[in-house]
Amino acid sequence: MQDLQIPITGGALNVWYRAPHQGASTALLVHGLTGNSRWWTRVIEYLPPAMGVISMDVRGRGGSLDAPPPFDLRTIANDIKTCLDHLEVDQAVVAGYSMGGWIVSLFGVDHPRRCRRLVLVDGGLTVPSDPSLDADEIIRAVVGPALARLDIDFDSIESYEKYWMDHPALSYYWEQEMGPILTHELGATELGYRSRANADAIAVAGREITVDEEISSAPLALEVPTELIVVERGTLDQPGGMIPLETAQAAAGANPQLKITFVADVNHYTLVLGKGAPVVAAAIVG
Repeated sequence: MQDLQIPITGGALNVWYRAPHQGASTALLVHGLTGNSRWWTRVIEYLPPAMGVISMDVRGRGGSLDAPPPFDLRTIANDIKTCLDHLEVDQAVVAGYSMGGWIVSLFGVDHPRRCRRLVLVDGGLTVPSDPSLDADEIIRAVVGPALARLDIDFDSIESYEKYWMDHPALSYYWEQEMGPILTHELGATELGYRSRANADAIAVAGREITVDEEISSAPLALEVPTELIVVERGTLDQPGGMIPLETAQAAAGANPQLKITFVADVNHYTLVLGKGAPVVAAAIVG
């Protein structure tokens, strides 16, 4: 795996890349709201060595922190095409985790011929919201915790790792391999270390995945084979995943291209960072 810069208008995107062996397929991977390309590390470990990998740092995150706006999800979906074109990949298995699920759904709707198939990893379906809440309240609930973390200066890499070790979704399930994945997002500041993520980019994405009707309807319009992976537990390890099984099953009933895989005893984070990684890799391999 190596970091490559992909030119875009006004800047560049960073991708973590491995070329495929001759005749092998390629997987393009899109991370979550505040993540980066390394969140796929554990999944990549379970992919065949011959398989090509393009793990994106999307605009405003990780190695693409300085990539210019716009930060809307359709622009990022178009960045997938730019990456495939630049690396001369005609078709790929396109997988998106959390926020990435909405992005790859848009890509699948707009560019179905470029997709061998899609894998939505606990993301891509908008859960109906409480009608008593207004849009800003919903957005604050979704994006608020992520934005709060971006404002914290950590005095050391170890203190940032400790932050995640104490996180409700990871504390009980902590594995040593998780540390380098999570601390990769840090950048040095005058006060210590801070997450490399653009707060404006996070806010734009948070709004779109919660209240934008075109974004939320994209999975129902897909015409390529798509596997949606949902889990038993949520972002705080609470019962009930990010996408309830009933919501996923209803979507599958509305679109025969959707296949649902339910994974018990993992949460939103351990699905890719922990013991759920082999399941995700198997879905990508097909």
